[in-house]
Amino acid sequence: MKKFLWVVVAILLVATFSDHPRLKPYKDQLYGLFAETAGNASQVHGEQVLRTIDTRFANFSAELGQKQQEELKRITSSRAELITFYQAYCKEKQFNPLFFGETQNRICSTIKEFEHGLR
Repeated sequence: MKKFLWVVVAILLVATFSDHPRLKPYKDQLYGLFAETAGNASQVHGEQVLRTIDTRFANFSAELGQKQQEELKRITSSRAELITFYQAYCKEKQFNPLFFGETQNRICSTIKEFEHGLR
């Protein structure tokens, strides 16, 4: 607990005096490190979300036909495919010959639930 307090105090001191010319290079390096780490974390998060969505689709895909199951596998093959599907058929409400009605609503609501993790 004591170490955590010192870390918080150090961060507050750096934030307070970050405009000082001596500290500016270190601040820039630290921000660069945080930005790189955050980028890697969001990438892993996106892959985890894709697996979670795929699992949710597998739960109700047994009720679907063979072509519909193949299409679900295709759209969950990558984040880009999933985002493209969501944009076209959930947001723009284009007609999808394989998914319509309640099935499309279930797919769209599942993707919408995890939309923040896909970006």
